[in-house]
Amino acid sequence: DLPQGEGNAPLDSLEEVRRQLEHGCEQLRDANPGLYRDLALYLQVLREVLPAAVEQACFHLATRCHPQRYCELPAGHRLSLHERTAALVQQATSLLTVEQLSQLAAGMAVARQRRQRDWLQHLRGSPTDAVPLAAAGSDAAHPGPPGPEPAGSVHLDLELPLDLGWSALAALGPPGPADPSDAPVPSELMPSELAEDPGDGLADDGEFPVAPDDAPPPWNSPRLPAEPMALLNWLDGYERALVRRLRNLSHGLNKELLRTGLSRSLLPASLLEAALRGQLEPLQAPANLLRVQLPVAGANGRQLESVAVLARPADLELEHPRLRACRSRLQRHRQGIRRMAEQHSRLQRRLRALEAERLWHQDNPRSRQP
Repeated sequence: DLPQGEGNAPLDSLEEVRRQLEHGCEQLRDANPGLYRDLALYLQVLREVLPAAVEQACFHLATRCHPQRYCELPAGHRLSLHERTAALVQQATSLLTVEQLSQLAAGMAVARQRRQRDWLQHLRGSPTDAVPLAAAGSDAAHPGPPGPEPAGSVHLDLELPLDLGWSALAALGPPGPADPSDAPVPSELMPSELAEDPGDGLADDGEFPVAPDDAPPPWNSPRLPAEPMALLNWLDGYERALVRRLRNLSHGLNKELLRTGLSRSLLPASLLEAALRGQLEPLQAPANLLRVQLPVAGANGRQLESVAVLARPADLELEHPRLRACRSRLQRHRQGIRRMAEQHSRLQRRLRALEAERLWHQDNPRSRQP
């Protein structure tokens, strides 16, 4: 009972196209409870396996990477390390629910839109470095104060629009935090502080489909969206929120390792996020550990390395078959929703074409139907 799209027999009435669109949304509404159950099941399994996975990663870092440092720690420091890492993991797992991740995804979307507006405002208000070309000694070579410019004016100069260079690790992050989650974790980090992280450092991948600009955010409703493109956007935000929770947990754990003296360096959160996004080529390391080569050399001339905890969904799923099975079910859901979204998009294009035809003939009665 799939509608016919472009390249097939045309849907020749507005009512038929609207009926097909509504039928697709009804199918999605009927399938959403199953999707919600699989999302909740994935998070339930994740909450069960995450404490042991984090403990194993910290154990490997302490006993394989820095055994001498761990042995030299005072007993009180070692006990405090175990207690605080356990508290951080417990707080993080309490936030791994569909509702909590949906709220975080909404906050991340708002923060991303705010940064986009600020950037556009910065572009509109930035002065131009353009210099008019004129003969030496002419009046045009020394222009007076610029007057008001016509709307739509464009300035060209020799500056690059973006800084594409990679420098030291400290330069990986922005000059200042764009939102609360991008700010450095306070030295007195407590577990409750992991709940506040509405920023979004993950860029959109630009894959089809994308919701219209005027569409309401898919997280405004307590229910899953009943429109396929909105549901895909919801799932994308959900995945970004899940990765953000794990990144914040990893950053908090690394702060504790640094505080106790087990680690001697702290990788910035932006670097952890780059690794999660696949934008960084790390060195080989055990599961849920990030090993990178620092852009500095030691006293002996050898390149320095740093090892940090980084809880990755891919590592967790690889180590736990139950979690991997849940991910497979979610991927099947996404494939079906994507097919529905493509069909929905074709029907919407057909609907707009039919509405345009109707308005054309309404505005021009002398025209004939083709």
